[in-house]
Amino acid sequence: MEPPNAFAWAVAATTLCAMQLLAGALLERPPGPKYTAELRFAELALQSPLPKPATLEKWRRALPDELQIALRAPQSTWNGPAGPLRAGAALDEGLRWTAEAAEALEASFVVVATGAAITTGARDRQRLRDYFGALTTAATCAIVWRPTGLWEPAVVQSMAVSLSIIGGFDPIDDPVPSSDLVYGSLVAEGLRRSFSHAQLLDVLDALHSSAVERAFISIDSPQSFREARLLQSLSEGLE
Repeated sequence: MEPPNAFAWAVAATTLCAMQLLAGALLERPPGPKYTAELRFAELALQSPLPKPATLEKWRRALPDELQIALRAPQSTWNGPAGPLRAGAALDEGLRWTAEAAEALEASFVVVATGAAITTGARDRQRLRDYFGALTTAATCAIVWRPTGLWEPAVVQSMAVSLSIIGGFDPIDDPVPSSDLVYGSLVAEGLRRSFSHAQLLDVLDALHSSAVERAFISIDSPQSFREARLLQSLSEGLE
């Protein structure tokens, strides 16, 4: 008979294998060979001037087929001269570019990261419903909403369910959503400038203690590639 600690290790290993995690960095351009040799996921935050779909198709062809991409919707595509999520020609053009860009990149996700200007009030909630209704119709991939500001995690998840999208979350500060598929964002800001080995282990522990089957974790920090590679290695038992 195996000693208790060996049995516990075996159970833990089985649990680890039950969840698939893909960690990646937030990038301003498509990743190069060094990145794709180590990681199978990246979130792209493309900068202005925004590339045309033909350019994005060329970029996609140069990347490995197995690389999964999340496209961060540029702020200019949903926050126009009239203000964030205001209906009009600018928002319609932004929606069109986002949908076409996601298709050209063969993106798995479009991530919409709204700021504090989008409040929890009734008017902004309706604007969110209208915007995500249009985006889910135009885009063929999954949509992630990652708000900041006064939005409570439970409210984000509840509203995301009502909109048939994925509610993003902070894997360190927020509870893991009750879903088979989750999308987390680790952002180094304020006093949080990087993510330690212990913090990344805590992230994994929280995910493994949930009912999650697939988790995508995007890291935005000065050391995002190194930290994403470490998180991926920890999830695969390589560290």
